[in-house]
Amino acid sequence: MLPQCRSQRRPRFQVLVMLWVFAASQVESQPQPTIAANFPILLETGAGFQATEGPTLADLDQDGRPDIIVGSANKVYAFRFDGTQLDGWPQTTTYAASNSPTVGDLDGDGRLEVVTFDRLALPRRSFLYAWNSSGQLLPGFPVALGLGNFALTLYDLDNDGDLEIIGSFDYKAYVFHHDGSIAPGWPRNIEPFAILSKASVGDLNADGQPEIVFTAQLDVLPYDPSLQGRVYVWQANGELQEGWPVSTPNRYQYVGGSNPALADVDLDGFLEIAVGVYSFIRPNQFSFAALYRHDGTMMPGWPQYTAGEDSLDSISAGPAVADLDNDGRPDLIFGDIWDTVVAWREDGTLLPGWPVSYGKVDSNLIFRSLLIANPAVGDIDGDGYLEIFSNVNQADVVDGIWRGRIYAFNHDATSLPWSPLRPQQFASFNTVAMGDLNGNGELELVTISGDYFDGETWLTVWQVPGVPYVEERFPWPMYGRDRWHTSQYGFKLPDEPTVHVAERRDSSILPAAFVLHQNFPNPLSNQTGIDSRTQAGTYIRYELPEAADVRLHIFDILGKEVGLLLQARKPAGRHEVHWEGTDQLGRRLPHGLYFYRLEAAPASNSARTIVRTQKLVLSN
Repeated sequence: MLPQCRSQRRPRFQVLVMLWVFAASQVESQPQPTIAANFPILLETGAGFQATEGPTLADLDQDGRPDIIVGSANKVYAFRFDGTQLDGWPQTTTYAASNSPTVGDLDGDGRLEVVTFDRLALPRRSFLYAWNSSGQLLPGFPVALGLGNFALTLYDLDNDGDLEIIGSFDYKAYVFHHDGSIAPGWPRNIEPFAILSKASVGDLNADGQPEIVFTAQLDVLPYDPSLQGRVYVWQANGELQEGWPVSTPNRYQYVGGSNPALADVDLDGFLEIAVGVYSFIRPNQFSFAALYRHDGTMMPGWPQYTAGEDSLDSISAGPAVADLDNDGRPDLIFGDIWDTVVAWREDGTLLPGWPVSYGKVDSNLIFRSLLIANPAVGDIDGDGYLEIFSNVNQADVVDGIWRGRIYAFNHDATSLPWSPLRPQQFASFNTVAMGDLNGNGELELVTISGDYFDGETWLTVWQVPGVPYVEERFPWPMYGRDRWHTSQYGFKLPDEPTVHVAERRDSSILPAAFVLHQNFPNPLSNQTGIDSRTQAGTYIRYELPEAADVRLHIFDILGKEVGLLLQARKPAGRHEVHWEGTDQLGRRLPHGLYFYRLEAAPASNSARTIVRTQKLVLSN
């Protein structure tokens, strides 16, 4: 049994100590990312920013390993881990297809499709494309439209088993069926406002029906004090949700790429909306961050205005969401356009160590510019805590070029020893993507970088040896959080492809290590039917590379054991345990933060005990 805490004033401290001890037993040294063989790859040499937003990772060929899908100039690529391209790729578009592609099973056939658009600024034209996994255009595509600006989002809006395509063209909100036809009730014209973000999608009010969230700005030139921004929430049928839109104060607005993030930050079963707001007009040329309830009212402690030396000068990128301090509640991570990254708790208080300024982290970083990529979050050093990737650029005044920098910060805002990564040229327009690309169970990082003036666009893969890739430890692993681009924290994609039997990696291969996975769903409910995202109980998965005597415990936040789920000899392999949120006597446990701990004594060495720990949240 873990030692109990006598004082009710010390649970946060005890939890942090517990997690540090457990994490320290699993990580021996700080891994150093190295560039993978056959990378970097030069994609394009045309002038201008040929790729923006970030790469998408998805298993197109169903071999059990994600592929890299990226648009650059007028091509859409699909790369394997070794740098070779999948059969049927790249595909050529009419105009530049520089946005992050969206990937999902559009038509419910069990295979993934790739969806994106191209764009020509003048005379404001775009085509909407959808290809199957082999690079063949789907019937009904391409679709001729007005100018598109930001990545598309996929979601099953009408619960019919196939996916709708959500995006903005000519500053209007659009929804398309999987065959390219426009859905009833769409598009939505909001003149004199103009949509300037991708869509974020989720069931905000837990009624079983998803909502669509966009940010928009007042389309007024030149900029003047009447500037104003809005957040719009639409139902799937195109009707505005009650309480929306919500407007910013005058002088503030949303700018291109200020994508909303959705998360249940207070664990009440409803999704909140986090978004950063920008100001062009002095003396108020600094940002604020807002957190709205599902009904359009502001959450307590918000908005957060920042000013001063470490201010958020101007937020122009969407936030990321992750539980940085391991308290069971999501935290919000924002970056500004120049110099600052900040992390707030759900109540608007700053997390310890934040904000952080690139200039203070790196004294050689001068003439910093254009942080537009969204932050990415995951356990990139395998220490049991989450880290943050954030991109910036440095002006090389001698050579006259911009040099990209991708900084990695610990949960407490300290830098990782190897930070920053230095990709080729301009880095700040593309979010880092993270996954296990080669199927060895370890982490890889994918970056896109380029230079606006000489036009080179580079794709780079970095390996992080010794760091396991466990999906649950990477809550915001790419642009838009997932390959549907939902920007919804904790959302589980229902269309993950099944690996073909003929191509499947040998399923008889035993796990390489003792692994305890994050439970699902999390948070879990000890009541049935509380909303569309929760159910009674949760599933805990673990892996054994050899037979072992296994014990699986549940502890409360004070370290008191409240349940013993398993005590048995188990064979090597992958196992699963179901827990319904009860104690050893079958009584419902109160809501709150809990820990589950796997203790495995290998049959080959019973004197040795492997310990793995994860946290979970039990809601009412």
